[in-house]
Amino acid sequence: MPVRAWPHLYRYNTSNLDIWLLSLLRCTVLAAVCLYVWRNSAKGGHGSRHEKWHRWLRRCVQATCITGQVLLLAKAVAVALAGNDNVMPGGPAGDVGLAFIFGALCTSLAASFAELYTAVSLLDEWQHQRHAHGEADEPLLGAPGETEKSKAKRQSRTVRLLARMSAIDGPVLFVAFTAGAVAAFAQALVPYFTGQIIDLAAIESDRHAFYVTIAKLVLVSFACAVFSGLRGGLFTVAMTRLNIRVRMTLFRSLLSQEVGFYDTTKIGDVISRLSADTTTVAAQVGLNLNVALRSLTQVFILLLFMLKASWRLTIITFVAVPIIVLICKIYGAFYRKLAERVQTELAAANTVSEEMLGSMTTVLAHGAADSAAAAYQQCLNKYNKLQMTEAVAYAFYTITTIFLPNTISAMILLFGGHLVLAGRMSPGALVSFMLLQQSLSSAFQTMGDVFSSLAGAVGAADKVVELITRQPKIPPPGGLQPANFQGRVELRDVVFAYPARPEITVLKGLNLHINPGEVVALVGPSGGGKSSIVKLLERYYMPLSGSVLFDGYDVGSYDPKWLKQRVALVSQEPVLYARSIYRNICFGVEDEDGCAPPSREDVEAAARLANAHDFIKALPQGYETECGDKGVQMSGGQKQRIAIARALVRRPTILLLDEATSALDAESESIVQEALDRLMLRCTTLVIAHRLSTIQNATRILVITKGIVAEEGSHEALLEQRGIYSQLVRRQMQKTTSSASLARGDSELSFSRFALQRTASEPRNLGTDQ
Repeated sequence: MPVRAWPHLYRYNTSNLDIWLLSLLRCTVLAAVCLYVWRNSAKGGHGSRHEKWHRWLRRCVQATCITGQVLLLAKAVAVALAGNDNVMPGGPAGDVGLAFIFGALCTSLAASFAELYTAVSLLDEWQHQRHAHGEADEPLLGAPGETEKSKAKRQSRTVRLLARMSAIDGPVLFVAFTAGAVAAFAQALVPYFTGQIIDLAAIESDRHAFYVTIAKLVLVSFACAVFSGLRGGLFTVAMTRLNIRVRMTLFRSLLSQEVGFYDTTKIGDVISRLSADTTTVAAQVGLNLNVALRSLTQVFILLLFMLKASWRLTIITFVAVPIIVLICKIYGAFYRKLAERVQTELAAANTVSEEMLGSMTTVLAHGAADSAAAAYQQCLNKYNKLQMTEAVAYAFYTITTIFLPNTISAMILLFGGHLVLAGRMSPGALVSFMLLQQSLSSAFQTMGDVFSSLAGAVGAADKVVELITRQPKIPPPGGLQPANFQGRVELRDVVFAYPARPEITVLKGLNLHINPGEVVALVGPSGGGKSSIVKLLERYYMPLSGSVLFDGYDVGSYDPKWLKQRVALVSQEPVLYARSIYRNICFGVEDEDGCAPPSREDVEAAARLANAHDFIKALPQGYETECGDKGVQMSGGQKQRIAIARALVRRPTILLLDEATSALDAESESIVQEALDRLMLRCTTLVIAHRLSTIQNATRILVITKGIVAEEGSHEALLEQRGIYSQLVRRQMQKTTSSASLARGDSELSFSRFALQRTASEPRNLGTDQ
């Protein structure tokens, strides 16, 4: 074919040949991806070589599709510049050939996006299958082994949950959306009327129409301001309510988790999720969703006005859109990953600060203020490093997203100026278009900023939603509420290990039976499993095997609120809350707990039985005295007596005493023990680490060691057996009576205190009377 004939067959601005060639190239790349995935899936390819091929193919697909989209848009500009008409192609005065080319362009652009999504999805699915067969992949969002598919599933779950929570305020959001649409339409009319005013003043010199258009412009501006304010106010209301719902839902989820969850989770991380992350989610999602919807509505309305003013200039405006979209996608993925790491480091800093500030007396006693500050500084340094990385990435993103739209504006002025000089466009129309284009660029830039901020909000929301949707490892309780609850306790062949240390078996086929009204004491060396029994009875944990029964029914079959009114626990270090003494005694039996709250007389009667009424009345505010955070304003003995009153006011059937007096001085111990003795007369009682008098009064004593019941019987019978119990008592009797020994709180040394007290009063009768 002669070379001179080629221009007649192909012209860039009138032919579709290049469009089909680009489509053929993309199809070839897509076919190569399909073939690669098919072959390696069949062979089960693994290793670094396949990892490199995967990355190379992914980048190749992205580069091919993005480059093709830019070339197609550039061709659209060339086609637009070739026409002589100033209407939409294919219109009444348009060219059919022009419409045909634009149809092919639009189809090719849509196919390019579809092929990009398909190819990347194929590669990611293959990567997911490789991971499922045991090959470790690069963590995408900080979760070890997380794949693209699982990440998308997690983010979809987050969005669905937030949408479901926001749906409650559907009417408010609908009015806000409507107000936003009206405001966007009014804002788009401002450039339109501005162009008309310029034409009326500079060209037509129509004074009446000039003033009328000015009046329209003022009204439109006022409407835009009113509806924008309405939209913003309604969104603020809706997102404030969302924040409350997210916080409350998360708090309820945290309250429903098993104790084992808190054994393996740092409390600082949990507090960070409940405070910082929920605020970030509601504030960022609310603000950015508001701005995003406003900007999106503006984009559609501005596009309509721009197409009406000049479809050619509109096409030029969108030449750089694929590049901007690609930059936003890359930056959004990077920022989302970075945001999760930032939240993680903040949670670590919160953990350090909470741990140190929550134990200030220990920090000061050991002179560890500097090391505590250094640990906190180390966390902040990691946080600062991430923030610096974020700042650099944001600077690059801002430079790119500002430079490209400004370059497009220069191109529009260049071509628009030619149209004005040729008489094909009025100066006012060009000014209107430029204002519309600037508004559109601003809307796109705002959407880019919103996208990055939303990415950060999604990063925080993922962690919040993960806790909200977490199901407790303990099966849900039943609803049993027997009319006659006797208080019989039984453990059958119980095997148990703590979730945080599953390799260490604490209880090894333990059997235990307590009849109604019995007082059973558990003794033995530390780590034998005594406190673990109490935790199983409280259903903090589930045994690996065996059964924990009350009156012959599994503890999990009872209604938990009903059961907690009949099983009371007094622990070694009871927790009081930052509320009045009266409300601390009523804790768990208030109106909000679905119970009939005790009367004032019941509370005072419980306090009298606990030997607490006198010291409470001696306080300036009596029962309304604030206990302080964790009962910091009360002494150890006072806290213990309030805790006993809290147990008594429930009138329990079963009482669990877990080293209830081991941390008290002799005077406080005597007062508290007297209250406990009264309480035990009314209940089936299980006692751990008690005084000698409690051992003597116990119906049975069980020696728990190495997760089994090693010995069982009365105090006298166990001494006569000369086994573990007898050895413990006699060994402790031989120890000195130093204050240091008496102050120690482990289970074995508590026997020293018991034996020594008995020795001081009846030294000759220890082996017989006990």
